[in-house]
Amino acid sequence: MVIAATFAFNSFADDKESKKAAAFGTGIFASNSGKIHVNVDKYTDNRAVVLISNKSGEVMYRETIDRNTAKFRKTFNVKELPAGTYTIEVSANGQKAEKDFEVTEIRTERQISVK
Repeated sequence: MVIAATFAFNSFADDKESKKAAAFGTGIFASNSGKIHVNVDKYTDNRAVVLISNKSGEVMYRETIDRNTAKFRKTFNVKELPAGTYTIEVSANGQKAEKDFEVTEIRTERQISVK
């Protein structure tokens, strides 16, 4: 069995005015190796929270980004997660960014030949 995660998300603010209005910018993407990368750039000194939850709302992972951390980078190996739909949520200062991703099983076919 091979597990695959698929999705891409990028919402980095492009100009300085947007950065002042937003509490944070995020970049969330999947790599070919089956890992999910979460990048958060905080523009305020507020705490931020990163959550990964399943479709039922059960929190699979939670991390608080400290007030003094301006740039947060985390790589998640999702190969161990059961097949299903998940949500990554980043929130800070009353603002929230969410992105769904799906983990699926790819089954390989076996062929048998008799000689």
